[in-house]
Amino acid sequence: MITAAQLRAARGLLDWTRTELAKAANISPETVKNIEHGTFRPQETTAEAIIQAFRIHNVEFTDNEGVKKNSNSIMTLEGYEGFKSFMDDIYETAKQPFSLTDKKQICVCNVDNTLFKKHLKDYALSHIARMMKIDGLKIRALATKKDETHVSGADYLVYKYIADRKSLPFYVYGDKFAIINFDVDNPPRIVVICSSLVAQSYREQFDIMWENASASPEKNK
Repeated sequence: MITAAQLRAARGLLDWTRTELAKAANISPETVKNIEHGTFRPQETTAEAIIQAFRIHNVEFTDNEGVKKNSNSIMTLEGYEGFKSFMDDIYETAKQPFSLTDKKQICVCNVDNTLFKKHLKDYALSHIARMMKIDGLKIRALATKKDETHVSGADYLVYKYIADRKSLPFYVYGDKFAIINFDVDNPPRIVVICSSLVAQSYREQFDIMWENASASPEKNK
């Protein structure tokens, strides 16, 4: 169980206010305050939301009431809440100073937009709306020739097309590489590797694919 001292220390590692943690974990600032003051112990669902909010920013709770920040780690996000947390992490990366030539660039490959919208539900619209507000944001997306279902309203997505692929969809963003296992009936399972070396390697692979992709799906038929 998370202790008050651990929570304060974890916030300190990220320089987060209580409000920022509350937003990341989808809880109230008053809840964070009460946990840190020892007023009550968090319920299991609240504790898990807090743990996941920190985990996605490379901060882990350890034994003996400790916390640590990992520069290289692997995390798994599952279910609807996990999918939302993944989109939140994409958004936080996109808000940083952005350039197509630095490590902040975001690359997307082989994502099924129909399943994306189905499993993210109404949160998809909120995510698109906040991404649209980021000045100058451009995300490169490689789609297969069979997928012309672009995310409606997402003008920050620049598409090119590749031949149909059997590989799993992936994202490269910041220092992270994420593989997404979409399922028709269930929310996706997302494995995120936090490693600048891995992210750079897949970004270079994406760059080669991008150069050889077509500007329109018809050219791939």
